[in-house]
Amino acid sequence: MTRTVIMDKVFPHEKLIGSPRSLGGADLVRCTFQGGTLSQDEDPEFGLRVHDLSLRDCRAGGVLHGVQFSDVSVHNLASGRRISPFGCVFRHVTLSGRIPQLMVRDAHSALPTKVQEAFREGAERFYATVDWALDITAAKFSDAEFSGIPGHLVRRDPQTQFLLHRDRAEAADSQSFSPSARSYLAKARTSPYPTIVIVAPTRSKYFKDALKDLESLRAAGIAE
Repeated sequence: MTRTVIMDKVFPHEKLIGSPRSLGGADLVRCTFQGGTLSQDEDPEFGLRVHDLSLRDCRAGGVLHGVQFSDVSVHNLASGRRISPFGCVFRHVTLSGRIPQLMVRDAHSALPTKVQEAFREGAERFYATVDWALDITAAKFSDAEFSGIPGHLVRRDPQTQFLLHRDRAEAADSQSFSPSARSYLAKARTSPYPTIVIVAPTRSKYFKDALKDLESLRAAGIAE
């Protein structure tokens, strides 16, 4: 079967809202997405799917909510703004090369509490069948947060990408750590999952400071 390859194309701003819907089956090279919305907030089984897709040296941004990403690879992504997938789930997604600010979080807090809870429960059901969700081993971030994904399902580089345990964070004496390390502890304590990945972003001017703080948590047995 011939695979679709799309090169140097500009995709205009579009809104794709609702589930079920399926997108993918292509290799995109040096393409630009001019913002847009890919979102749904009524289906906690994540019928809005992006699958079997690769992006290389592309530029993208926009709103992402309630999307299931499966068998996706992204290498060198540019964006003029932070990318924040809210309430999304991941299976076999690989990020590598230069990646902009990325914040993977739970369903948006502006949604009704029952909707947020439904998405959280749906994510737990989804991840119960996933062997690994996200591979960030070769990704170089300018900033990143992964509070919306189980840390133990993230493949990572332990030199700069740390696994924090919620129960260990809850038992830790925060006052013995720096303010930044205490903020990492707070993220772990409030995570819906037993573990969370915290990254020292190698492309940030604060990289060395973040790495030092995370290594202090590792030395205390809170992080791996």
